[in-house]
Amino acid sequence: MDNRISEAVDFALTTGLIKYNTEFKLTHAPFCLSPFSINDGLNRFLSGSTPVFNELMVKVGADRDFIRQHLEPVAATDGFIRRLLAIYSETELSHHLQLSRNDFLISADHETGKLYPRQVEFNTISNSFLFLTQRMYGLHRHMSAFVPCGGRLAENNTLDEAVAAMAEVVKYYDTPKACVLMVVQDREQNLFDQRGVEYALWEEFKIPTLRLTLEQVAEKGTLKEGHLVVDDKIAALVYFRAGYTPNDYQSELSWEGRTLIEKSSAVKCPSIGMQLAGAKKIQQILAKPGHLERYLSTDQADSLKSTFVGMYDLNENVDGETASDLAKAAPHKYVLKPQREGGGNNLYDQEMVTEINKMTEEQQKAYVLMERIFTPGESSVLVVDRVAEETETVSEVGRYGACFHDGESFRFNKDIGYLVRTKSSDQNEGGVCAGYACLNSLCVG
Repeated sequence: MDNRISEAVDFALTTGLIKYNTEFKLTHAPFCLSPFSINDGLNRFLSGSTPVFNELMVKVGADRDFIRQHLEPVAATDGFIRRLLAIYSETELSHHLQLSRNDFLISADHETGKLYPRQVEFNTISNSFLFLTQRMYGLHRHMSAFVPCGGRLAENNTLDEAVAAMAEVVKYYDTPKACVLMVVQDREQNLFDQRGVEYALWEEFKIPTLRLTLEQVAEKGTLKEGHLVVDDKIAALVYFRAGYTPNDYQSELSWEGRTLIEKSSAVKCPSIGMQLAGAKKIQQILAKPGHLERYLSTDQADSLKSTFVGMYDLNENVDGETASDLAKAAPHKYVLKPQREGGGNNLYDQEMVTEINKMTEEQQKAYVLMERIFTPGESSVLVVDRVAEETETVSEVGRYGACFHDGESFRFNKDIGYLVRTKSSDQNEGGVCAGYACLNSLCVG
């Protein structure tokens, strides 16, 4: 093994840049040896847009009429969205913490070569890698003598910033026996990223964390004067690292656990309204003329619009043709997205065409057709399970945000760091835990 690779793998294992693989054997998290280069102007634009996107999504999540109007047609054939909407209608909206991540690809103009950020999606629930990205920055800082980035390695303190935000929320809740309730999945491959949050909360702020599945919340949790009480502790903050996929709701008990959380006075991260605001259908609607201006100033709206690409209903008329016909005629130009998070859900190329041909008109309402974003490739070394491979890659840049709305105003709203996922250019999906991409850092020049 190349000495650089061996050194990097040893550093990753020593400092906690680790995960379980699909066989639940311990390994280093997949990583890219060299940081991803981005110019200073683009980097500042992306970080500066985070508070604006946060403000937008908080306002959208609180707009019950807007959420119902655009998601009820989806719910007609999407049982998962239907159940979430039902809980949303039964519960009150108050305070909530948002630990968001806004994902972008950098696209190049064909004629001028100028680079533009294009939004892939805004993630409102279970945004992982807060711990691992900070460790990834540490790895590249350590390796800088062996693999110089040619610019400034962008500092990344996502864990510290996120944990400080969570601690501020627990302090705001102001109750004895307060804890953070982390909602988790069974057999979690990304366990150590979650443990990093848990341990930092205790070490820095002496705030304990309870780890429970939704079923366990239903079995152990009770409401006392509005408080969610578990094991004689009060959940001041419920932090979701599960609940974003139907697989997390294997029984009615799981739905009872989610309902119990939403009916409690605990601060949710996110609230169910914020989870629904992150649906692909909502992203599509917000990209249409006139919608952003309901929630933002004209200047703010124009700034965000500059990152959008075309998103359509499959039966929508686009320049005289239905969007579904456009997709079937040129499938390489589009991606079909269901209302799902977690990686591995999107449909591409011939698979997309095959599925569109099978769908009824009602089933089509559960999907959004999105223009594919093409980004310049670069040669990188990807390291997976100690094996290094040099290949052409593309990278996706996510900006993490933290904002806390107390029901009346924002107590804080800020950008708290970034995630870079680098993958082979011939790979469509981008999830690290789903097995498609490698963690990376930013090199700003």
